[in-house]
Amino acid sequence: MSGEESMSSSETSKKRQWILPSVLGVATLSVGAWAIPHVQSAHTLADGAASSYVSPQPVQIPSAVHSSVSSQTATLTQTLDQILDSLPDGNVTGLVVDKDSGEVLYQRGSEQQRVPASNLKILVDYALLERVDPTERYETSVRRQNDVLTLVAGGDTLLGTGLSRPDDVVGHAGLRTLAQEVVQGLSQGPSHYRVNLDTSIYRGPSVNPAWAQGDIDAGEVTAVSPIAFYSHYSPDDQGNASHSRPAEAGQEVHRYFVSLLNELGAQKNLSFSLGEEEPATENSERIAQVSSATVAEQAAYMMQHSDNMLAETLGRNLAVSLGREGSFEQARASIQETLEQNGIDTAGFHPVDICGLSGENKVTNRMIVQVLEAIADSSAHTTLALDGFPVAGGSGTLALRFNSADTRQAQGYARAKTGTLYSVISLSGYGYSASGKILVYSFITNDITRIDGAKETLDRAVTALVQR
Repeated sequence: MSGEESMSSSETSKKRQWILPSVLGVATLSVGAWAIPHVQSAHTLADGAASSYVSPQPVQIPSAVHSSVSSQTATLTQTLDQILDSLPDGNVTGLVVDKDSGEVLYQRGSEQQRVPASNLKILVDYALLERVDPTERYETSVRRQNDVLTLVAGGDTLLGTGLSRPDDVVGHAGLRTLAQEVVQGLSQGPSHYRVNLDTSIYRGPSVNPAWAQGDIDAGEVTAVSPIAFYSHYSPDDQGNASHSRPAEAGQEVHRYFVSLLNELGAQKNLSFSLGEEEPATENSERIAQVSSATVAEQAAYMMQHSDNMLAETLGRNLAVSLGREGSFEQARASIQETLEQNGIDTAGFHPVDICGLSGENKVTNRMIVQVLEAIADSSAHTTLALDGFPVAGGSGTLALRFNSADTRQAQGYARAKTGTLYSVISLSGYGYSASGKILVYSFITNDITRIDGAKETLDRAVTALVQR
């Protein structure tokens, strides 16, 4: 087993109705405002796109208690040790910190290098929202020079095949809308156009050599492109998201776009042919464009669904936003630079990909907790990242967890990023205790064989933190 436990793109899902001003409003609340004791009802996302999430309205809770909890630390340590010692096999490390006081409430090997699985996405989320305007959007455009049109990739890999859907994250920008604008703008000129594709925003290898061939064959990842449908899933015969990944997502969009142009252009006696993959010329004219959902919305979607391909593209988009080439190496450098500039200890940090799929990635619990503390700083706009963490028993990759008699009490009171690989289960996030304290935590198991047992163990540990 590899990858996350998220729902497939064609399954019934929770429709996003996330309007950015309301999200920005969430960020202005005190740190004690992210208790979510309820879950929204499910809806079906139109056009077959991948599932999305309705963010519950934040529920105001009393300000965090600032008295020392030292007297409770021994009890918590005993409780967590008992739970974590029950891990069926493998080993586990962890760290729990009182967000407001900075007091370490529990630690177990928190400085050791660990394979984090998709907990690595927390670092992408943080670095992106720390360095980039959260309201920024990625543009997919078409440029014209004489009888040559160029489809220019701008880093949006959540394109839909149909009309743009402004209320959704996946399919926010639709290729049919772009094609309509192109045809409408070609009122004068040639009757036939060659259509090229410009993917020069990204550089370097598109497939990470650290990814196992089995994971590629299983569809966990594919070649990274700066333009793709449905986060690198191919459309089916009806133009909806399928379960299959393309070998070359950019070329797939290119071909589909030309077919749309020919369909829509026939009424105006216009025809189009598939051209080459080459950059648009400097003196070409932009004649149409569509824009993606915001950076903050895409980052939250990536976290909710633990989307490997979206994590890889957002990392490269971060590098591009900083004026660097859109390569894995520059994405990795941009993330590490952001961490170090903000005082995060990266001594145990060894990333070989962005999404966390490789078993060669290494982090420490301490580093993850430091990042979580930085995210939860109410004076920074990185608090937007908190809305992307799945709700225990309610959303994203935690929708089907925290359902046992031993863990049900944590439903709605903890949010966390999951991580799942063949021998790794991780869970890192934040929650609030019965006294109103904001607790930041990270637990990572390695060398396990009983995945379900490891999940239940970590869920019990988090439940102990937020016990009602």
